[in-house]
Amino acid sequence: MADLRVFLDANVLFTAAYSPEGLSALLIELGAAGRATLLTSPLAIVEAERNLEAKRPAALSTLRRNLSAVRIVSEPPPADVERVTPPDLSSRDRPLLAAAIIARATHFVTGDVADFGRWMHRPARLPLRVMTPRQFLAEVRP
Repeated sequence: MADLRVFLDANVLFTAAYSPEGLSALLIELGAAGRATLLTSPLAIVEAERNLEAKRPAALSTLRRNLSAVRIVSEPPPADVERVTPPDLSSRDRPLLAAAIIARATHFVTGDVADFGRWMHRPARLPLRVMTPRQFLAEVRP
């Protein structure tokens, strides 16, 4: 299963730190156990930190610990964002998806169904699968 390359959206990073007993935290455990390569971008980390600072500052230390199991990939240049992402995705979300695609992630895991939901059941339209943490865990956990 180590060939799984799973990009974690900001809301998954946030939720794993905010609720260490939840499904998002299980994703971190999978990565720490070597069952998947977890990826994220600096932009996702900044967003997760900003939201934790506002809602549960004490969880920032959990986020930092969790990041030890996550590989941080580069932010893609704007031309690559334009080239590899669907134009109808919000300008806020496109750099995150582009980072995942360019890093050759097999999965983009997000809790943002409002923005990414329409891509969750259309795998042929993207070079990776877009899933919620629940969908991902249901698929990969024995």
